[in-house]
Amino acid sequence: MTITLLRVLPGLLHLNGSLGNAEVLATRLQWWGVEVSVSDLNPGETPSEQPDIVVWGHGTSSMATPASEAIGPWREIFQSWAQEGTHWFGAGLGGDLLGAEVLVSHSDTARPGVGLTPVRATLRRERISQEVSGVDDQGRDIAGYLNDGADREADGVTPLIPFLPVLCDSWRGATAPGGEGVHSERVWVSAVSGPFLALNPHVADDILRSVLQGQGMALPEPNEHHRRVDLAAETARVWIRSRLGSR
Repeated sequence: MTITLLRVLPGLLHLNGSLGNAEVLATRLQWWGVEVSVSDLNPGETPSEQPDIVVWGHGTSSMATPASEAIGPWREIFQSWAQEGTHWFGAGLGGDLLGAEVLVSHSDTARPGVGLTPVRATLRRERISQEVSGVDDQGRDIAGYLNDGADREADGVTPLIPFLPVLCDSWRGATAPGGEGVHSERVWVSAVSGPFLALNPHVADDILRSVLQGQGMALPEPNEHHRRVDLAAETARVWIRSRLGSR
């Protein structure tokens, strides 16, 4: 069995090391002895076989229009994949493009997203850039780096991170009151960019657990490789919380 990962628009959506999320998923599988295939989908190409996981990275506001134009011919294919069991992870702008639409504040045109979430994002010139910490939807510690300048509106979403203290009152990017991101059955979205899954490998394992269950398999117990990097990630989260003055 081979688990297939697809990275969407890696030339446009790669800010803050966010494409490393695909490497985290692939490497954790490989440590369990699972064969993994990673491929890229670039503008003008035609998607081929349906992947098990699609990873979207973060990008600057200037990438919103070209990225939306590039995914236009793929929108129906992506929606079909979602109905047929593909899993999705989006960071920052990539997560916004999985939503209903993205509007650049100085433009009059809203760019359609894939439509896998109801999020409507408006990208502003003003941004915040800082470390953040909180808990995820299962009460587990979360930490990362927020480089974001969007207003987001969404109805009826389950946030990935219900409680994310941010030290800048001007950030309006939460998708729900007191919550950030989106988590549905096979979709994980967060405005927290960078290699989010490297700092929060328990979320990576949530994705992989769901993927393997779809193949009739259980997620194996962590081995020495997983335990070593998970401890390093936990230590990094502790230091971030300490720098933020969080407990």
